[in-house]
Amino acid sequence: MERTTPTVGPPGRLGQPTVRDTWQALADALHVQRAHLHLEQWRKAAALPAGQLALPAELDPADLVSRPALVVPVDDILIRAAGLQPWITVPQQLGLHRVAAGGLTSAVDEVAWLLAEGLDGATEAAVHGASRASAWWVGVFAVIHHESGRTATLPMLQNAARAVALGSTIRVLRAALRHQGEEDRELRAAYCRAVAESVVLEPTLPDLLQEIGGMRLTDLVTTSVPWRGQFTKYQSGTGAGQVE
Repeated sequence: MERTTPTVGPPGRLGQPTVRDTWQALADALHVQRAHLHLEQWRKAAALPAGQLALPAELDPADLVSRPALVVPVDDILIRAAGLQPWITVPQQLGLHRVAAGGLTSAVDEVAWLLAEGLDGATEAAVHGASRASAWWVGVFAVIHHESGRTATLPMLQNAARAVALGSTIRVLRAALRHQGEEDRELRAAYCRAVAESVVLEPTLPDLLQEIGGMRLTDLVTTSVPWRGQFTKYQSGTGAGQVE
């Protein structure tokens, strides 16, 4: 049976939003809602020892929810075109007042360096900015995950962070192709690398989702990275209008 990844097609030109664009906007809004609704909870949890939160000892809970380095302006044209402005602004507004630099940051940086090779400075900065912010979003939901009764491992959380970072950087690269045109060979090559990475990632997602099942992190992973199950709950009519 031929494998396809229908959620990652040619970027095309700017036009009317598709149904998938609307689902992505809904998913983004729900993530923002959760971060705000659980603000007091995750800030208090960040002051506790990792073991008390069922987190691996290698991760500092406070680091997980600290501001990512701001490597791209929050009003950057590519970030806005990709619909990722809240992705950048919320961590800057809500994150703890120190720069995150732990295990999840290093994991998402791997994704950014792979995809940003050969890009112009502005696009490279947008890729790294979206990727760094992804670590924060994963970190916030990881800090409050202990209520699910599961014990998180470092590889589990790093894999989740890489998946979310891949999804956000694909959105940046799609926006860049639409904005800058498809004649840029380096940009096209970066987008092709991103699509190839999503195809490689897809078979591993069921195992990852089983590991993080029951955690608020699950929704973040499933709706961020392009794969066949990305918007299943919206397609089936469930999850829409969801309120914590």
